[in-house]
Amino acid sequence: MSIASPIDRMDNSESAYTVAIAILSWNQRDVTLQCLRSLVEADYPPSQVVVWDNGSTDGTDVAVADEFPAIIFYRSEKNLGVASGRNAVAKLACDTLHSDYILFLDNDMQVTPGFLEALLEPFADENKLAQTTAKILTMDNTNRINAAGGSIVNFASGTIVPVGYGEVDTGQFDTTRKCLPGGGGTMVRMDVFSMLSGFDPIFDPYGPEDLDFSFRVREAGYYGRYVPEAVIYHDHHRSVSNGKFDETYASNKLQHWMILLQRHAMPSQKIGFFLFGGPIGAVRITFRELSRRNPGAIKGILSGIWRYCAGRLSR
Repeated sequence: MSIASPIDRMDNSESAYTVAIAILSWNQRDVTLQCLRSLVEADYPPSQVVVWDNGSTDGTDVAVADEFPAIIFYRSEKNLGVASGRNAVAKLACDTLHSDYILFLDNDMQVTPGFLEALLEPFADENKLAQTTAKILTMDNTNRINAAGGSIVNFASGTIVPVGYGEVDTGQFDTTRKCLPGGGGTMVRMDVFSMLSGFDPIFDPYGPEDLDFSFRVREAGYYGRYVPEAVIYHDHHRSVSNGKFDETYASNKLQHWMILLQRHAMPSQKIGFFLFGGPIGAVRITFRELSRRNPGAIKGILSGIWRYCAGRLSR
């Protein structure tokens, strides 16, 4: 299915189009406020920012309303997870602002001046462009790369690695190119997002709904582009399941990886994973988590395999 880009639909008139910045928050009031402050400092209008709060109990709603009254804020009564939360904030942005583009920004990110214009510019010349993604640097070491052009997914080895992760930024990734964008720091055409029904809630609560979406973008005949001129800083020290690689987290991540593999890997990649990548990864994780005295993670992996297989058999 081919659709005209929002810029094409303007017919060179002076009709305005809008970009909404969509942010999820959950019990990270101060982190969210810092993200919003960086947007204001970058001269982005608060009236185009939409925050979806996934049921925080730390007063995020009051703090945001007090400091940023122009921001569109909605507090959910429960935590919807990342995929469903992002879908909800996208719908809120679309219904409220009728936006042509939406930028998904993690609340632990801070932006730099000119980032938005840089992400938007390539859409003017590329009809099949559906996503642009920024150069993401680490917040605690601003010359070190968190991601410089999405992620590399190796299905055979069972690995997902952000491009350039951990490298010192010396300009080695300062050339634009097609890529597989991740979630935070990625702008998406709203028409393509709607056509593909957004992120798949099957990946709640932990992902990788963003990579699944980017694969589906490719399969629909579109692509993503890395824009190094757009720079964002990320506090990459994320907590997982209250800071622990515990049974619940491991179970979900394994099940979701299997879904991603089943949907998007080629037959040869699946064979490679089941013969080599999967067993090697299982042994590595087992030794690692046993050395950490964390047997729950191993139980979680086995649980994830069981849940995935049970789900397949029930269809």
